[in-house]
Amino acid sequence: MIRKFKLILTLFLLIPLKSHALTEQNKQQLYLGCYQNSQQYLGADKAKSYCQCTVDKLSKKFSDQELDAVFKQKPEDIYKDTEFASKFCEKNI
Repeated sequence: MIRKFKLILTLFLLIPLKSHALTEQNKQQLYLGCYQNSQQYLGADKAKSYCQCTVDKLSKKFSDQELDAVFKQKPEDIYKDTEFASKFCEKNI
């Protein structure tokens, strides 16, 4: 089940983002991409909590420019750089 969450996080992080990754609009895009994929595994309420947590964690660690650079990497590297958020949020949902 944890592998599914990691896959979900990787998939929604691969959604193309605009030049400033953490604008409110892009935070919403990240959240919606996560939610759409997560609700089938977690249910609606847990998916809301998980996705909001994940977006919040990424926002706290990365500036807009840093997150843009992360998203330009290979999927494996994106996962490596962002797994802290999914692991933290998996434990707290």
